[in-house]
Amino acid sequence: MQSLRLQKMKKIDTIVIAVGGQGRRITGDLRKRGIRSSKIFLTLNNKPILSHLIDMSIASDFKRFFLLSSYYESELRLYLKKNYPNDKRIVPVYGGKPGKKWGVPWLLNSIKGKLKEPFVYSDGNIVYDIDILRKIKNKGISKTEIANIFLSAKDFAPTHSRVTLNKEKISEINTRLPKFSNNTDNRLIGKKYYSLGLMVLRIQFFSINPRFVYKKDLDVVINDIFKFKGGSVKATIYQGNWIAIHTVQAPFSNQ
Repeated sequence: MQSLRLQKMKKIDTIVIAVGGQGRRITGDLRKRGIRSSKIFLTLNNKPILSHLIDMSIASDFKRFFLLSSYYESELRLYLKKNYPNDKRIVPVYGGKPGKKWGVPWLLNSIKGKLKEPFVYSDGNIVYDIDILRKIKNKGISKTEIANIFLSAKDFAPTHSRVTLNKEKISEINTRLPKFSNNTDNRLIGKKYYSLGLMVLRIQFFSINPRFVYKKDLDVVINDIFKFKGGSVKATIYQGNWIAIHTVQAPFSNQ
């Protein structure tokens, strides 16, 4: 009991943010709105989404920020040079062609030796309140958990994953949903869709399935862990503000 309590109280000082994905599931909708830049550079309240995430991490006293990027690498280099030129805490990780082919799991695996246990993972296309980041940082994660995924009812996205809860415990994770259309509207009414965009991960994440690096998307890896060892994946419902680009209705701008 004592060791478990200590693990829960251990503060987290590392956050990994996925900032350079292709955005293939919502690119069409963004282009209809005249937006052709990376999602992370869309502005919310006159500030790029990535700046919101980095500034919240700084204010929450994280010591290291890894930024995973395979697309828009030149944009990211220019952005960091302009906005955070001398901040040694920020470490960009450029995946190049392998990163484009294999996605976030491959990029995460490329820095696993540098990650401290445990660490926070965040998608670069969501913005949440700083309070949840501080709570995650200070609370930690128990020894029995490999992943603690944070879910918001405001993140309704049929293009992304669905986590189904039963009495606050995960009963099912669907990583690829049918395309949303008039034929499926009625069938999907009442369902709650959550993207796996914010979570705490333990290093055991890397050893559950040695081939996880070829899974392309992180939600597929989480689903594999849940199927293999369900009790090790915990879901926490987050009630605060949460804005996700992939929900489409969010008031983003590329100006």
